[in-house]
Amino acid sequence: MSEGAALTGSTRPGRSVSAIAAPAAIIVGLILVWQIVKMAGFLPITVPAPSEIAEAFTRSWSDLFYHMVPTVLSAALGFLLATAIALTLGAIAVSWRRSETTILKLAIVVDSIPLIALTPILMVWVGNGLASRIVIATIAALFPLIVGVVQGFKAIDRNVAELFHILAASRWQRLWKLSFPSALPYLFSALKIAAPLSVLGALIAEWVSADRGLGIMMTYALFSFDVPLAWLTIVAVCLVATTAYGLVALAERIVIGGRQAPIGGGAAHG
Repeated sequence: MSEGAALTGSTRPGRSVSAIAAPAAIIVGLILVWQIVKMAGFLPITVPAPSEIAEAFTRSWSDLFYHMVPTVLSAALGFLLATAIALTLGAIAVSWRRSETTILKLAIVVDSIPLIALTPILMVWVGNGLASRIVIATIAALFPLIVGVVQGFKAIDRNVAELFHILAASRWQRLWKLSFPSALPYLFSALKIAAPLSVLGALIAEWVSADRGLGIMMTYALFSFDVPLAWLTIVAVCLVATTAYGLVALAERIVIGGRQAPIGGGAAHG
């Protein structure tokens, strides 16, 4: 092993530790400040101390995980369904260019629908079970995925596109072997945005009507004025959304390494 490689290998673990230790130290510091400010009486009764939230966790952790399961399930299924729809619509938009404008306008219309108003209508239509929550989570995550997929499919190298044309590649070959690899950085950027949105969509559906879920647990806590429990559900939702983002970021690092989507669009359009 060369000296440079040995040096690089010895510094990477240090960088990884510092990358984790610095944010952790900041979070611990903020929690301590929060606790001190609360004990000093500067915060209202609607903001509990971190110790009160921790006490709520010790008495309600089983209920928390009981309600977390359907939220995670509906958000994950909605996220996967939105990804499949976005890839399909993106492939159609790139294969038949006249459909691109229509698909993007349709995505804008869907994204502009207020989910808090749409959810009760869906509940009446398909019931208040898992299906309606998956639909809301899908709608919440769909728009950034469609934009990312369409933009990524178009960000192909012009020279490589001409080579595929000379080789008389079929439409499927151009899509699978040319457009899809080029779209991966854009797709992962969109997935990182969509993952927390799918959790928010599932939460909105549970606010309206559900028998299980972090949303309904949050509603019960608010109506019973159990402030620490309400904040515990907020923290749980944040952790679920952050974990979803982290898993996508990890998958991105494994699949494409350091490649990132360039800001402002692709290099050349085929």
